Amino acid sequence: MRCFRLIEDLAGRSPLGYGMAPARWNLFGTPIIYASSVSSLNFLELLSIKGTVVTQSKWKLVELEISGIIPELDASQLSSDWKNRPYPRSTQELGTAWAKGMISLGMRIPSCRIPLTSYNSECNLLINPFHPDFSNSIKVVQELDVSFEVNS
Repeated sequence: MRCFRLIEDLAGRSPLGYGMAPARWNLFGTPIIYASSVSSLNFLELLSIKGTVVTQSKWKLVELEISGIIPELDASQLSSDWKNRPYPRSTQELGTAWAKGMISLGMRIPSCRIPLTSYNSECNLLINPFHPDFSNSIKVVQELDVSFEVNS
């Protein structure tokens, strides 16, 4: 599966790096790499979360190739509050249990930023950097310099 992620273009930043901060699908201390099935969804996700502050940084769009089966979590399997902002604890607990349980290297998850009925082939992707298959099943295809700036 091809997928994409945006990373801030900082010295020493790895295209497969991760942090310990909490987010929609993980509790503090559970590292998960967030990606998307299409590059444009990365931009939408980051801009809707961080706002215009993203224009103050330089970014890289990382294209990844993941081998193997990636299961999908359907929105119908989620609690009714999964799209809430701020994100609910229910989605954090679900993603944390998935990561700690080493259930799979990746998991396709719905985006709460797009209408799922219109874009059902587009999704976000959680990647578990501690899964035993991580180093053998994920490859960085390319890194591209990108920007949120509008060129005039």
